Amino acid sequence: MTSVQDSLIFRNILSHPPTAEIWNDRTRTKYYLDFEAALAKAQARLSIIPQDAADAIVKVCFDVDTLIDWDLLRQQTEHIGYPVLGVVQQLVARVNEHSPTGEKWGEWSHWGATTQDLTDTASVLQIRDTLNVIENFLNQIISALRDLSQKHKSTPMAGRSNLQQAVPISAGFKFARLLATFLRHKDRLGELRKRVLVLEFGGAAGTLATLSPGGSDDIGLRCQEELAKELGLDVPDTSWHTERDRIAEFGFFCTLVTGTCAK
Repeated sequence: MTSVQDSLIFRNILSHPPTAEIWNDRTRTKYYLDFEAALAKAQARLSIIPQDAADAIVKVCFDVDTLIDWDLLRQQTEHIGYPVLGVVQQLVARVNEHSPTGEKWGEWSHWGATTQDLTDTASVLQIRDTLNVIENFLNQIISALRDLSQKHKSTPMAGRSNLQQAVPISAGFKFARLLATFLRHKDRLGELRKRVLVLEFGGAAGTLATLSPGGSDDIGLRCQEELAKELGLDVPDTSWHTERDRIAEFGFFCTLVTGTCAK
């Protein structure tokens, strides 16, 4: 089964090469490994896992193409239904291969995390990259519309009203209205970042309980803060495994921008 995105002829009509690169398998898997490396660093700082284990995990996560057997990952994903478990299994095996004799540092990989943590955080990192691309386009569009609004402020054209021509307007006025819309989109993008570029790390049920089995301290929340810092994301107010409003808001924003561009 193929899609238009697989077509050499049509794929760039429905996608943009830089954003297609952000959302491909390799980049998503790289962000899985970035999460695992950042988690190991954060947990070693808090003495949750041994420093030697963290060093071994970080070293192996450095190069996605060296670590990942893509054909094996495809098979694992087809068998399980999602790629995270296959990535973690390959990570554990590779770290163990490179650990000193008798050590199994790979067993400390993914400590206290769950599949949804990786899935959501990788998506957030992809969204962050995508928003940077969109912001660059918005800046170019806004600059062009400012110039056109000024250049054509006295250029007459027919206005439109209820499916017919109406009173005269200037082309500059028409461009200015579009400019105002794109400026609002730029504001929305800034607001969006605060709500969407947020870490997901809650463990199996969102409680971080496996990092502090007795519930005696705040080590789980401290680990969450350290991990967010490593990845350059905000700390969540609570885990959001089943609360999808962040992802939905990004989709709504893209819909608004696309609709305006379609005019």
